[in-house]
Amino acid sequence: MADRDKALAARGGERTLPFQGPGLLFETRRDGLAFLIFDRPGEKVNVLDGALVAVLEILLQQAARDKNVRGLVVTSAKPGSFIAGADVNAIRALRTAHDAEDVSRRGQRLWDSLERLPFPVVAAINGTCHGGGTELALACHFRVAADDPRVDIGLPEVRLGIIPGWGGTQRLPRLVGVATGLDLILTSRSLNARRALKIGLVDEVAPPEYLLEAAERLVREAADGRRRPRRRAADGLLARINPIGIARATIAGVVARRGLRRRVRQADYPAPYRAVEAVVHGLRAGMASGLRREAELLGQVAAGRTCKNLVALFFMQQAARKDSGVPEGAARAREVRSAVVLGAGAMGGGIAQALARAGVGTRLKDIDPAALARGMRAAWDLYRADLKKGRISKREFDQRMALIRPTLEYTGMRGAEVVIEAVVESLPVKHKVLQDVEAVVPEGFVFATNTSSLPIAQIAAPARRPQDVVGMHFFNPVHRMPLVEVIRGPQTSDEAVATVVQLAKRMGKTPIVVGDAPGFLVNRILMAYLGEALILAEEGARIEEVDRTMAAFGMPMGPFALLDQIGIDVAAHVATVLAEAFHDRAPRSTALQVLKDKGWLGRKSGRGFYVYRGHAEGAAEGGAGGGAAGGAGGDASRAAREVNVAVYGLISAAERQDLDPGPTEARLVLPMINEAARCLAAGIVAAPAQVDLAMVLGTGFPPFRGGLLRHADSLGPTTVVQGLEALGARHGARFMAEHLLLEMARDDRRFYTD
Repeated sequence: MADRDKALAARGGERTLPFQGPGLLFETRRDGLAFLIFDRPGEKVNVLDGALVAVLEILLQQAARDKNVRGLVVTSAKPGSFIAGADVNAIRALRTAHDAEDVSRRGQRLWDSLERLPFPVVAAINGTCHGGGTELALACHFRVAADDPRVDIGLPEVRLGIIPGWGGTQRLPRLVGVATGLDLILTSRSLNARRALKIGLVDEVAPPEYLLEAAERLVREAADGRRRPRRRAADGLLARINPIGIARATIAGVVARRGLRRRVRQADYPAPYRAVEAVVHGLRAGMASGLRREAELLGQVAAGRTCKNLVALFFMQQAARKDSGVPEGAARAREVRSAVVLGAGAMGGGIAQALARAGVGTRLKDIDPAALARGMRAAWDLYRADLKKGRISKREFDQRMALIRPTLEYTGMRGAEVVIEAVVESLPVKHKVLQDVEAVVPEGFVFATNTSSLPIAQIAAPARRPQDVVGMHFFNPVHRMPLVEVIRGPQTSDEAVATVVQLAKRMGKTPIVVGDAPGFLVNRILMAYLGEALILAEEGARIEEVDRTMAAFGMPMGPFALLDQIGIDVAAHVATVLAEAFHDRAPRSTALQVLKDKGWLGRKSGRGFYVYRGHAEGAAEGGAGGGAAGGAGGDASRAAREVNVAVYGLISAAERQDLDPGPTEARLVLPMINEAARCLAAGIVAAPAQVDLAMVLGTGFPPFRGGLLRHADSLGPTTVVQGLEALGARHGARFMAEHLLLEMARDDRRFYTD
């Protein structure tokens, strides 16, 4: 607010009485410059809800009639936040296509009235500017952005299963070009100030402390006729019949749809396809017709299943970001200024890179110099990619690399608040590492183990302070996978849990606190799915058909491609742990052990269930890195590969046979639902939302389905139980329905009440 007051008082001095409504302030100075300031009381960010829109409608009508106003600056009083977009609660409340279409038309009229004001309007963007906020900025005649890392401009609506509905599909491509506009809309990619300037989305970039002064100068120049708005694509009749313009729009639409078909199916994610339609229609038929079509298409997608499920996931993520992991007031997280990562393999190196990215000084230790070199090189490559894409400066690149200090010895660790262990998945090795750390680091540090399956109680058994031992299970590759399972052991303190939850958030991850049991949550559920796929292969199923079935279901890759991505050795270890713990129901397959003994470890060795062309045989990753079953990131689904037909003869003599996709899908998905219900009943997690968020973020379970248990609700409890009973009758007792599911079927009760 101090910056606002300074700008209002400068060069023009006195102000008229302000107009103020909920979240808005409109002030006009004696010199004719006006300021529209967004500032929702009691909130960290500005969102566009119904009450604010109603006030803004009245305010803009009055401003249009005010003969004393020569120019308007639109800004925010929130530090680092312009307008975060529309209120997602309002999107969730939409029930029909008609309701959504009405909301769209209202927003379009509002920004039209802003654009048609009889004086120049400048948006001074000081931070996050998303969705409706970006559409507001596009309706302004000029845009100035602060040269601040908090500036983030974009249209992320397709992530919620909708399209920009307040003019975004029409104004953005006219301002920056159809190809660039489509790319920003379809990818939900956001831009910093410099990149926005480069493509013409903003007119100027100014230092944060001079943002309002730059906006004021620009609006004065425009009011005096010395500055004209950036030329937008023509929209008159001649432009609409121009064959070059028509061809350009048509080709861009064809290219965009072709790219979409390679990534997502229209039936599962209709919003990006509708966005292309809105953009192309508007460029060919004119702005007015384009806005009408935008509203119609928004109505179609906003009332659909995909939108409802993606919005539900959005709220799950919001809740996870606010959750401290412990009861309110139970404990405070320790401040983490420095950390240690033990093991510089794929996981350890990735964790060190993520810590340094969050500004945490990190010691990266390994016993192998070559592993340390690979870990540092991996971090260098990731930061270098960010530098090339303009996400960080050269100075930030150097600062982050300097925060990672490699070592072969237990030196320089005494001040660490958190030690993250990412060594091999062996209980004796983890015990040795824990005791070595305790010998050199004073009491009071949190020991976080990146185990993927071993119970925390067993790892903490020899610890001097078992209350400071906690699980912090990252997923591979760390830089892409957003989930971290925080595992509370039987003696883990609230303080230790709160500390690693806060640290995970600082690293840009979504932490979910789970109970201590073999496999924890994600791997326990996932191995029910992967184990059943292995049995299908032993019975005669073709690897590629099983994978194709689950890709059609919406998984980012099929179960066999995922096993290759995880690593056959890692998956075999997790399967062994779970088979010992749940011997009465764990799928029994020898396939993983057979491939492991053969040295076929998946992508890292060039051969597993698939053969990866162009990959050197035996080029496995070295170093003492932990692994995580469940990492669905990376580009394994697009790798050049072919089925390793030699696997069939090794694991089974059964003749290969065609599969019916429907029963195959049920056989793979229903056991996951059953295992998730067991986890809920056993208190591994507290709520269905934690299961769904973990499965989406940790395995890539199709977001358009809303998560595993929301998908179960769409099937219905009776259908789930009957499906399990039919599978049990044919394949054995491992399909016996969990008691919780039986109760839900009896009472016709769902996991969710919405």
